[in-house]
Amino acid sequence: MRVKTVLVVLIAVNALWAAAFFGYIQRSTTPVIAPSRDLSAAVATNANAPVASAPAVIVVPGTNSMLAAELKTNPAPRSPKSLASNDKQFGWQDITNESYLDYIARLRSVGCPEKQVRNIVVSDVNELFDKRRLEHAIKTDSQWWRAETFMGILPMQNFAGANFDDERRALLTKLLGENWEDSIRLPSLNRSAVNLTGPVLGALPPDLWNSVQEICARSMDRHQAHINAKMNEGGALDNVEMARLRDLTRQDLAKILTPEQLEEFLLRYSHNSSKLRQDMRGLDLLPDEFRKIFRAIDPMEHQTQMDYGGPEALSQKQREQLDAQRDRAIREALSPQRYTQYLATKDPLYKQAQLTAMQYGMNGKAVHPLYQMQKNMEAKRNEISQNASLTPEQRSQALQSLGVEQQQTLQRMLTDGNYRQ
Repeated sequence: MRVKTVLVVLIAVNALWAAAFFGYIQRSTTPVIAPSRDLSAAVATNANAPVASAPAVIVVPGTNSMLAAELKTNPAPRSPKSLASNDKQFGWQDITNESYLDYIARLRSVGCPEKQVRNIVVSDVNELFDKRRLEHAIKTDSQWWRAETFMGILPMQNFAGANFDDERRALLTKLLGENWEDSIRLPSLNRSAVNLTGPVLGALPPDLWNSVQEICARSMDRHQAHINAKMNEGGALDNVEMARLRDLTRQDLAKILTPEQLEEFLLRYSHNSSKLRQDMRGLDLLPDEFRKIFRAIDPMEHQTQMDYGGPEALSQKQREQLDAQRDRAIREALSPQRYTQYLATKDPLYKQAQLTAMQYGMNGKAVHPLYQMQKNMEAKRNEISQNASLTPEQRSQALQSLGVEQQQTLQRMLTDGNYRQ
């Protein structure tokens, strides 16, 4: 019994010694996880940074190499001094806002090269002023289809009151500093031989806009040189040469403009559109009517001018053929009722009414009343002249009274504000 008890005690003691021995062996081969003094200092130093917690590092006793590597490859991120919202997409529409300055600061803070910053800012500024030029061109567009509207290639002062160059320069100085012009050259938006207006011409890019201005400036110089030469010679202008000069301008414009852009230019500033406005004075054409008629008759009239200088140089038969061709084109462009009204413009009395309106500075609304007055006076003159019952003295007095009546009617029209330009 005693022997059995002693054996049990010995086995238990041996088991405890074995467990203790294996535990010792296990602890001696397992690395210890402990905070480093250097890491603790780093965490304390960056406690206010957006990412303040340092990763746990497994340190093998006797070495700090892994800690040094971890701190070198993953430094705590820093926020720039001036930041816009991360979700905000900036563009030309934000340039006049103060937040755009924060946007520029953000670009620089993340290491964007200064040249690229300038390119971004200049691109946005140019887009802003492209929008402004277009708005201005639409706002200042003239009623180019009306006879009272003067349209021509003449030097325009300060782009009809807008000074885009100075405004753009001031804005770029605010955004990029005083010396931005040392490395950036921008095309002028102010020099203007012709005031390009409307939604099509107003949308021309700056380089193309300036090219059109240069072509128009050269055109003015060529025309003026021809006029001066003829004046010095004491001779009359050569209509064929003038037409050739106008055609040269058309050719130059056709090289850089689309057909739509070229048509918008010719509708406003060409010799033939100016002539059409005067021919249709008093008819009050709508813009679409004017456009359709111009499309139909401009090619034939331009070619006639190139070949002969104008219809006045044609023979009677040639002039009749040109007039018939012109009338057919206009009939196709107008409604029957409007075409009937157009035919009235071919009456010599109507032409006289047009000239009277122009002479006295009256608008197109005055032409028809003047025409009716002319017709009535002409009918009364014929009646007086054919009245055999009147003596020569009575006929002379009747015609004199008729002249006074005409002058009084004209004077009333001149004082009517509805007929003033």
